[in-house]
Amino acid sequence: MRELFKQKYFLQSLFDSIPVLTLVLDNDSRVCAANKTAKDFLGCKEDEILFNRCGKSISCRHATDHPLGCGFGPSRNECIIKKAVLASRKEKLPQRLKGKLELLPDKDLNVIVSVSSFEYKKDVFSLVMIEGITLMIGLEGLIPICAACKRIRDEKGWNMIEKFIEEHSEAEFTHDICPECIKKMYPEIDLEDDIQSICG
Repeated sequence: MRELFKQKYFLQSLFDSIPVLTLVLDNDSRVCAANKTAKDFLGCKEDEILFNRCGKSISCRHATDHPLGCGFGPSRNECIIKKAVLASRKEKLPQRLKGKLELLPDKDLNVIVSVSSFEYKKDVFSLVMIEGITLMIGLEGLIPICAACKRIRDEKGWNMIEKFIEEHSEAEFTHDICPECIKKMYPEIDLEDDIQSICG
């Protein structure tokens, strides 16, 4: 296996198989590499984004806020990618931050940005992975819930809470019974005695 990692083709295949948008940035936040998912999402070839600053490469709405480009405008301190990269370099540990990307023409994406910085030939690079979580964030805001039966109202009507959450997020449910409900449903069961007999 170690021999495989020494082969350039294998490493490129491995990099391209990462299922989230992945970039390698240099110390100046310029793109040194982009995986297949990044190129597909951005709709371009690698040579069209290489050596551009990250914001320009991903079509950030703020990339042109300053004549020097990405990283210099008034919103630079709010950039989730910049925050994660700086934290990773400072702490020398991988970072994972949740935030929003504002892309052109008018697309906002809720994302998790994972960054791990590394050194190669005395230069510092950052592996940046950007994962969209817009579907999972869809549960923010006010959600109408029945005070009696706990069903939730959405555009389809009233639904069980489990169904609503499963349809509006990546979560799935499994069922169990809490101790209070066991007491109500099965008053003849003494939980303390059962736990003692099971646990000894």
